[in-house]
Amino acid sequence: MRDHELRHALNDELHGRPGLPVTAPARITHLAFTLGEGDADPLTHVKRLCDALGVRAPADGAAHHGTEIAGGLLKYERHGEFYRVSVTAAGGPEKGEALALLPLGWVDSLPGARLVGIHTRILPKSEPEPDVAALTTWFGHEDIAGSRVSLGLATVWTDFRIGADGYTRMLVHDHGLSPFRLGRVSRRIHEIETYRMMALLALPLARQVQPELAALERALSGVTADMLSARESHEDAELLAALSRIARDVEEISSRTSYRFAAARAYAALVDKRLLELGEERVMNFQRIGVFLDRRFSPAMATCLAVSERIRSLAERSERASNLLRTRVDIALEAQNQQLLKSMERRAQQQLRLQETVEGLSVVAISYYLIGILGKLIEGIGVYAHVETKLVSLLSIPVVVFLVWYGIRRLRKHILSMKGE
Repeated sequence: MRDHELRHALNDELHGRPGLPVTAPARITHLAFTLGEGDADPLTHVKRLCDALGVRAPADGAAHHGTEIAGGLLKYERHGEFYRVSVTAAGGPEKGEALALLPLGWVDSLPGARLVGIHTRILPKSEPEPDVAALTTWFGHEDIAGSRVSLGLATVWTDFRIGADGYTRMLVHDHGLSPFRLGRVSRRIHEIETYRMMALLALPLARQVQPELAALERALSGVTADMLSARESHEDAELLAALSRIARDVEEISSRTSYRFAAARAYAALVDKRLLELGEERVMNFQRIGVFLDRRFSPAMATCLAVSERIRSLAERSERASNLLRTRVDIALEAQNQQLLKSMERRAQQQLRLQETVEGLSVVAISYYLIGILGKLIEGIGVYAHVETKLVSLLSIPVVVFLVWYGIRRLRKHILSMKGE
């Protein structure tokens, strides 16, 4: 049997980006960077790090790589427009953050712009669950979201705020999860924050184009109103040119924003999916993480969706107005063409009458010259033969006129038949 050339690649996609086990107590630092044009390949930096630490380096072109390092685990993942690096360190907070396992300054040399930075602390089952006072002290305020997840086997708290050190804080209390399930829970809450931030990249763009859309909507309304009063053809031409400019500007905005808004919808769907996978339950008096995001994140996504629909609606309205105006212009042109055809018909009839008049004059002129020639001929014959020349000349006049008229008529029919062919 011959395997499809993509069989192994497609099958391995199911097992791509595997989760790493986490054993409490632990500390995790999660970073996500966006890449722009001209930024270096982050995989090169990961290879250099692995070589410096003496651990297994990723293969060329690898989209993900996980390896054990001294004191913990290192994970790298490359996505379409961003990449993620996470470091998991064993032990409690007395050893510092998980980044301490990496060489000093390595994170600062990573290409791209940091969009997400999270310090996560995982408490073991043996430790008591922190109360409100302890959580307020750790986060620095009371505006915290928390949920019991994974059928009550873990509790997660976070404030979705960036601290003075540039990192968001998350706290996970393990109530008996296996290392792999605990790793999946940690991964999900990190993905929620990463996808949330990636989705929100569309919000500034939505706010930026709203004034542009408002100006275009006013211009379109003005053109539509002017269509009711325009009567002259040059006015229709000016309105059609204005509609073309509006359609051009709407298309430019659409091409500038369509990818970002489509990506925002995809990332928002991933956020909802990860929240569903957590299986949240209420803990103490805190808002559940899903409720917290629904009240703050969902309105932002609704704004992006509304702007996207506004662009689509404006494009459709401008297209409908253009079609209506073109239809009116076509009707006016058709009326002008009808008048032109009638004028051409009148001219053709006049030309036909003129042609018939000229034809009659031609018969008279040709007959006159032929009768004159024939009269000379008859006079010459009368000298040698006893013929009544005046009578013969008189009788030849109608014959000549008839023959000339008949000959011209036949000639005209022959020419018309040639044109028809």
